Amino acid sequence: MKKLSKVLKGGVLAAFATLVFAGSTFALNLDGCFDGGGTTGTSTAKYSTIHEGSGNVYCTTYTKDPSSTDATGATVKVYGDTAADCQLAATIIANPDKCKSDDLNSIIGVIINTIIFVIGMVAVVMIILGGISYATSQGDPSKVKKGKDTILYGIIGLVVALLAFAIVQFVLNALNS
Repeated sequence: MKKLSKVLKGGVLAAFATLVFAGSTFALNLDGCFDGGGTTGTSTAKYSTIHEGSGNVYCTTYTKDPSSTDATGATVKVYGDTAADCQLAATIIANPDKCKSDDLNSIIGVIINTIIFVIGMVAVVMIILGGISYATSQGDPSKVKKGKDTILYGIIGLVVALLAFAIVQFVLNALNS
């Protein structure tokens, strides 16, 4: 049972790491960072001299985040007004965090959402381990009770994590409005 528990924990950890680290590598969401097109430089983008789709100097390409509402999963060509803009675009594409907002609300939101996500993952793992413990109890009343309790506490933890996420999103949206 202990070996099975270790294997499951390792598998869940590996899946979590794959989702967190590899998922962000394949597609970038740089909306709000580069201008959506044209060379007017009048957009509200953080770097309005760098353009997705048209401009004076061809810089590079990147794959847009599939969760984006426009150009879903498309490869986007990036242009700049000058060669220096292209160097900046390459730096941002290599490290997209340079484009993200650094205000206190967004930093706190990311930290809280990450903590809630980890709590949710732990709750799911506990439900799985409780189910395994219950299924392998072989009718032993103490093991059956332990398995049921683990499942119950895992479900309670998952509900609390979901409610906390909803409350945090509501508060952060209210603060940003």
